[in-house]
Amino acid sequence: MTTPRWLSTEEQQLWRMILSAVRKMERTLDETLVDDHNLTTSEYAVLVVLSEAGDQEMRLRDMCQELDWDRSRTSHQITRMDKKGLVSKVKCAGDARGVIVEITPEGERRLKDAVPAHVETVRSLIFDPMEEGHMEGLRSYLTAVLNSDNCVALNKQREEQL
Repeated sequence: MTTPRWLSTEEQQLWRMILSAVRKMERTLDETLVDDHNLTTSEYAVLVVLSEAGDQEMRLRDMCQELDWDRSRTSHQITRMDKKGLVSKVKCAGDARGVIVEITPEGERRLKDAVPAHVETVRSLIFDPMEEGHMEGLRSYLTAVLNSDNCVALNKQREEQL
């Protein structure tokens, strides 16, 4: 076994700051959606993906890839949303195992109501504090993280599991 490459004090502080910032963003976005629109961030993500799809419908397996979720998580989320009337599930014609997920009129209405507050929350939380140069630096850094060999290998393993 190789010795771990321990984080320096400065790296540890930055790592914890990243974790805190991500938790704050997630918590704030979730609270805004739940308190104001009775939607979770997961429900919102599904509704956005469906609203942007061609006929406002998508195969479940394609949703997994689009959302970067595993099949179990996606399937359970869709089942809960189907029970709430936000989406509907139908069997895929010509593929007995395939499932098509469609946004319902209620899901569409709830998404339309939630979008303005969600966008304002994102703007005030993420973009308003940015100074000149921050966006490009952050974009460059996040692109490097997402394209790193470790991230690519983990994503490839996930795709193979689907």
